[in-house]
Amino acid sequence: MLKSFEKFSSEKRERTEEKTKEKENEALELVKEIEEIQNKPEKTKADYLEIANLAKKIERIFTSEKDPRGFWDWEIGKKLIVDWKKDYKERFDDCWPPHFSPDGEKIAALVKIGGKWTVAVDGKPWKEMFDDCWSLQFSPDGENVAVIVKIGGKKTVAVDGKSWKEMFDDCWSPQFSPDGENVAVSVKIGEKWTVAVDGKPWKERFDDCGSLQFSPDGEKIVAPVKIGKKETVAINGKPWKEWFDSCGFPHFSPDGENVAVSVKIGGKCTVAVNGKPWEERFGDCRASPHFSPDGEKIAALVKIGGKWTVAVDGKPWKEMFDDCWSLQFSPDGENVAVIVKIGGKKTVAVDGKPWKERFDVCKNLQFSPDGKKIMVVIGEEDKYYRLVKEV
Repeated sequence: MLKSFEKFSSEKRERTEEKTKEKENEALELVKEIEEIQNKPEKTKADYLEIANLAKKIERIFTSEKDPRGFWDWEIGKKLIVDWKKDYKERFDDCWPPHFSPDGEKIAALVKIGGKWTVAVDGKPWKEMFDDCWSLQFSPDGENVAVIVKIGGKKTVAVDGKSWKEMFDDCWSPQFSPDGENVAVSVKIGEKWTVAVDGKPWKERFDDCGSLQFSPDGEKIVAPVKIGKKETVAINGKPWKEWFDSCGFPHFSPDGENVAVSVKIGGKCTVAVNGKPWEERFGDCRASPHFSPDGEKIAALVKIGGKWTVAVDGKPWKEMFDDCWSLQFSPDGENVAVIVKIGGKKTVAVDGKPWKERFDVCKNLQFSPDGKKIMVVIGEEDKYYRLVKEV
């Protein structure tokens, strides 16, 4: 496993160098366009606006990977993304609920055309068709889409319509690397499960394997695994020595040195960090705990009695909700936002305080880079909007 991952890391570094060169060449082409405009004897207002636009593109080439949210639209207000009924439900034979790119601007959905399934991005279906497809995932920059597809009796991953040549007995939860260059997925081979990266499976095999995550530098992969009746976390195929009754979805710290995961111990749930559980116990825990940007805090979704809330470093909010999900720290780590369910409606709660607005659908929660605004995608009467509000 070590040699195979060293090879993967070496190939990744080579691709990174190639990508850097491509960026430099792309920037040089934009510089040439600026020079052409500047060399015009007489320039119009449109020319100056184009120069500013090209300069912004150059800046984006070299800085978007650090925090692409800086280039998102953070204007306060509500903007229509899609008329779901008109643009999807009435156009296709069937369709599953939509997924949105991280910036909330692009929509992708699983759609049925005739007897086959595919993905439609912004209403345009892939030309490739499959027997079935599920587990749709956008890349971090929103430019690519991965999905599990069924071809005959086997399953694999398709990225932008192009399926891997490797086929598996089952697949679960594809994930892009932070730079969008690689895709990993939990796969079933025979009666055992493992992780496959770009189609190449780990040598290690497990009785089950859940939703995985890449480390921030893309060099490591963590996944919950099961052997016998116990579960733990495996990093690059190597399990922790600590085992639990069950494990949720693990999450890397920003520096990639630590891993937190929700675990069940004797009927109660808590969070384990690098295998060591919190002292606090809860009725249930959901999804993956999140580290603050500085890696000093951990927030988790926990159930107390019949209600859900957020616990930061083991200490729960006093406010309780019918449900909650999509937890996010603010960039400075001082605030925590989460989508909550109150009655039959959804909204956003920041540090326990819910917005007054209620929505039928609420998803894709994101803080602005300065932490002063929050963006969510909301659904109302078969239409989806991108909503930006001040914290």
